[in-house]
Amino acid sequence: MPESRGERPSKHFRSLALGRRVAVRALIAFIAMFAVLRALTAIIHFQLFPHGPFRNLVTRSGLHIHHLFWGILLLMATGFAALATRDPKWHLRIAIVFGLALALTLDEFALWLRLADVYWSPEGIESLKAGAFVGALLALYGFGQPAWHAIARDLFGVTRRSRS
Repeated sequence: MPESRGERPSKHFRSLALGRRVAVRALIAFIAMFAVLRALTAIIHFQLFPHGPFRNLVTRSGLHIHHLFWGILLLMATGFAALATRDPKWHLRIAIVFGLALALTLDEFALWLRLADVYWSPEGIESLKAGAFVGALLALYGFGQPAWHAIARDLFGVTRRSRS
């Protein structure tokens, strides 16, 4: 039975080297979490649901805990876990948590670059630029030339030109 077009990309994903599969998983988790964080912070900032569950995390003493904090903790945990195991299945799982942690951290890149809460100011665009840059690096590594060529061959019947 011939493969459907939806099965082909997953076949190519499984044929990628472990490092590339890790990068793709981290990229998907990173993009999803970055988008969710931007949406949630907009909901909180603009008070779109004033009586809803989305609020800033503030301690009794008035300390605002940024999601950068949780990102740093998860980056430390995933770094240790990646160093502690050599099992490819675990690296693929760790990649997802790493992507989430990377998003939590880089979404507030401008904050740790400037040591000031500039999330909604013009300088806050630095966080978006950092996120786009890191996402592009993950995508370039994960979906490098071999993966794109194989997918193009399967989907569009593109064949490699012979060099004469």
